[in-house]
Amino acid sequence: MIRRAALILTLAGLLAVALLAGRLTLLLVAIIVAIAAAGEMYRLLRAQGVMPSAPVGLAGILALLIVAYVRGERAPATFPAVVAATLGMAFAVMLMRLDRVNVTRAVAFTLIPVLTVGLLGAYVIALRSAAGGFRLAWVFALMAAGSELGAAILTWVSRRRDLTPRARRTWEHYTGAGIGALLAAVVAALTASPPFTWTRAIVLAVLVAASAATGALVWAMVEDDLSRPQQGAERGGRARAVVLRRIDGVLLAAPVFFYAFRVLAR
Repeated sequence: MIRRAALILTLAGLLAVALLAGRLTLLLVAIIVAIAAAGEMYRLLRAQGVMPSAPVGLAGILALLIVAYVRGERAPATFPAVVAATLGMAFAVMLMRLDRVNVTRAVAFTLIPVLTVGLLGAYVIALRSAAGGFRLAWVFALMAAGSELGAAILTWVSRRRDLTPRARRTWEHYTGAGIGALLAAVVAALTASPPFTWTRAIVLAVLVAASAATGALVWAMVEDDLSRPQQGAERGGRARAVVLRRIDGVLLAAPVFFYAFRVLAR
């Protein structure tokens, strides 16, 4: 638990420094983290015996982040075009391959990191590039970090008290995430109003906590499934994702925060 909490705090500190340093620095940090997380996912996907086109996927992720940086809050309107272009590039690369076995799965596996890392992560950049983006971004980062840290602490405390260990700790994740996010909402309502009134801050905290905890639990199941040895796949051991496991909940929470704030701010 100590290592996990330390890593969460380290990533939160890195994000805070990037936010303070400006939009361009945040973009560069996001690109590095996204490439690392996508690389871990491609490694797990290749363990299934299918060869996705990682360069095409990474190019799509880079394009999504840059579009979010340039267009700001208008970027989501352009995201479908970027995803469609990445899909077309993936098919073109598959056509140039001599071995065209499992083309459909290879294209799908190429797009999975683009959608789960690039597309969701681009909303963080869109938040920072929007009007009043610095305040939006640091409040979201505080709520997301509070959710992750709260879930980790409560899970650790409950695990120490349990006589029989359990593989899934759903209520601990959601309860801990809710407590951490609500504490962040108090800070936001006291120091970032406007636009974060008490009502807006609490509603956003509940949504961020729910989506962050859901993202963490869903990715844990996906990772377990992808880590199982597959017949015909070449692997030297049970691979695990490190960076992706620390940002999985944040990735799902980013678009939820982005759209929920726009609705509440009307």
